[in-house]
Amino acid sequence: MTLPVHQRYEIVFLSCHPLGPKLGWKAVAKEVKCDRKTVKYWLDQWKESKDLYDSSRSGRPRATTPKQDEQILSLADQQMFITSRDIQNQMKRKGAEISERTVWHRLNEAGAKFSPPMSKPLLKEGHQMNCLKWAEAHMATNWDQVIFSDETTIHLNQVKCEVWNTPGKNKMI
Repeated sequence: MTLPVHQRYEIVFLSCHPLGPKLGWKAVAKEVKCDRKTVKYWLDQWKESKDLYDSSRSGRPRATTPKQDEQILSLADQQMFITSRDIQNQMKRKGAEISERTVWHRLNEAGAKFSPPMSKPLLKEGHQMNCLKWAEAHMATNWDQVIFSDETTIHLNQVKCEVWNTPGKNKMI
């Protein structure tokens, strides 16, 4: 994964800017949370050309535009059980000839995971506080006198499904 431009400038500031602290490579790498080789590379780029932006690269151009990337993400967010093939077909109807693999790549770039939906909501802070209060109230209990039993729910003919979960938006059944 490439280093964002603002972090590249942070490397230059921390290392060689007149108003910066003039740290060494190791200290800068620790501060910016990247490898020392990365720090050295961007400092060399700065000394050479005073430019920290990516140069143009050879190779195949992206198959999608940023607007199409947003459309792919919104389709994955809006519909519960949509697959990458479904998204590809919907994008095809909108005039974008992209592959199912491209859809998969764009969703993964955005941090989405194709995984089972959550079966129950996570504990909120209030729930956690109630559990803590209960535990503190029962610290003196003699747990040797208590029998625990485990309960389980069995679902017959359950359909296993997966959904696109984007960061911060987990889908639930």
